[in-house]
Amino acid sequence: MADLLDAAARRRGDRERRAAARRAEDKVRRDKDHALARERRLDEPVRDEEAAWSRIDAMIATRKPSEYEAAVTLLTDMQALAEREGRRDAFTQRILALRHRHARKPRLIERLDRAGV
Repeated sequence: MADLLDAAARRRGDRERRAAARRAEDKVRRDKDHALARERRLDEPVRDEEAAWSRIDAMIATRKPSEYEAAVTLLTDMQALAEREGRRDAFTQRILALRHRHARKPRLIERLDRAGV
């Protein structure tokens, strides 16, 4: 009887280890896919940077959390692009102006801080 219980425990342990390994592989694959998608987004040229900033302002003006998140995502992409293209100073000036204009929106400022923008 003890042998049967030991065998069952071993099989259960093996099953759990395989499932954990599968979950870890899936997470690595999802993270890679996410990073590749972001790189593709950054590789797409920004056709009209002013339009992108206007879109960000419009998203922030809605005062909706989901729009704040979308604006912060776009800002992080624009930040990475500015760094890659050597335009970090201009981006920083725009961000400081944006933060000043929206200083009374603590949820937005928190999201910007969390994103490192």
